[in-house]
Amino acid sequence: MIKKLWNSYLQRYSDYCEFPLNLEKEDLTYYRDKLFVSILLLTLVLGIISYVPSAAMAVVLDKWFVLYIDTFAILMMLLSTFIKRISLKLRKLLFSSNLFILSACLIIDLGLNGNGTILLFIYSVYITLYSGRKAGLYSVLLSALLYVFVLLIYDLQWLELNMLRRSDFLVLVITFTNNIMFSLLTVFSISFLIDQLHAGLLKQSKLQIELIEKHKNVLIAKERAEQSDQLKSAFLANISHEVRTPMYGILGSAELLKDYEADNNKDFKEFVSIIEQNGSKLLDVISGILNISEIETGVMRINVSKFNINDTITTVYEQFLPEAELKEVQFRIVNKISDAHKIIQSDQAKIAIILKKLIENAIKFTSKGDKIILNAAFDDLRCHFSIEDTGIGVPEDKIDTIFNPFYQVDITNKNALHGSGIGLSIAKAYVKLLGGNLTLESNEGEGSTFMFSIVSDLENNYKKK
Repeated sequence: MIKKLWNSYLQRYSDYCEFPLNLEKEDLTYYRDKLFVSILLLTLVLGIISYVPSAAMAVVLDKWFVLYIDTFAILMMLLSTFIKRISLKLRKLLFSSNLFILSACLIIDLGLNGNGTILLFIYSVYITLYSGRKAGLYSVLLSALLYVFVLLIYDLQWLELNMLRRSDFLVLVITFTNNIMFSLLTVFSISFLIDQLHAGLLKQSKLQIELIEKHKNVLIAKERAEQSDQLKSAFLANISHEVRTPMYGILGSAELLKDYEADNNKDFKEFVSIIEQNGSKLLDVISGILNISEIETGVMRINVSKFNINDTITTVYEQFLPEAELKEVQFRIVNKISDAHKIIQSDQAKIAIILKKLIENAIKFTSKGDKIILNAAFDDLRCHFSIEDTGIGVPEDKIDTIFNPFYQVDITNKNALHGSGIGLSIAKAYVKLLGGNLTLESNEGEGSTFMFSIVSDLENNYKKK
């Protein structure tokens, strides 16, 4: 709280005197000027507090010279503090001169019995703090000249000063010499500390500039990456459209060629079948890339309608059952969705695609003797699904990345590793669009379980949100 009040007082004073103490660029000169203003104000406050008992004691002890010099010092302090149009440089000169004159007068009048030597030491410290090493050394030199002048007064008896006569000349020489040496040591120590702080300040400023520059570069790189990603998605969407159109023509022509007898040429029919099969696979890949592009660019639409979810599940199951039987994989369905809940409102096509992608993935990574179970249930206004298999499974460190586009798990079953690697990412994105989340539980060598749920009344669910 005291710090807050002091900073507020300091700011009001700087505003009153129009000192630039709120500069954005804070260098060493700024801190020295701010320190001087703090010293000036604090010295004024403490000086006024100490003036009253000091003046009273001077009157009691009949030390009128001390009273006069103290009063002069306080008046000079008030003038150098509150005269508005005085520059900061002149204030420093007035403050320093005032402190030196006060110290000199107290040493001449009181000798070692007063606090003149202490004030002279503080004078050198203050100047070093707010004006630098060179000014501090000059202040020590000026102090040394003062001490020499006092010794000359003592030795040559220029003035009759009782306080000096009470001190031994040799004691004065030793004391003054020690004071000068101690002042020099203090000036060098303070200036060294200030230089180190200044070097640290410059290093910190340099690091801040570097951090700001790096932050700007990161933002620029991020913006470029986003633009590049958008361009990539737009390119994939465009190229997918462009390639898919002629693919329909190729597949249509292959369909027509199937009816062409060509003298029952088996090779001809085999080649047509190869064109048709590989064309269909290529069309699926292109459609998948197009779907990924639409998802990433946020243009994927949801077509909500009412339909029988049990019929959709059965259709998908029957579509993949022959393929599973061909691989001698046991594929069965466990559907617990009752007739009361079989009519839902969602995107039928996307649900079918999700199931197809997950079942296709399960068949791909299972072999003879393995099992696949398609589970379906209804609870809490949501349809819950899981596809369990006893296939090769997924390594634990790959579970978080398996849903990334174009990603394939690198495991020992190389024969199973085919496809574009976008099926699971499409499934996960579609589940999210339908109000759910696709998760995976898997143990390598034991099998995998993909689980997801969707909202049974998608349109009303969006309205609530």
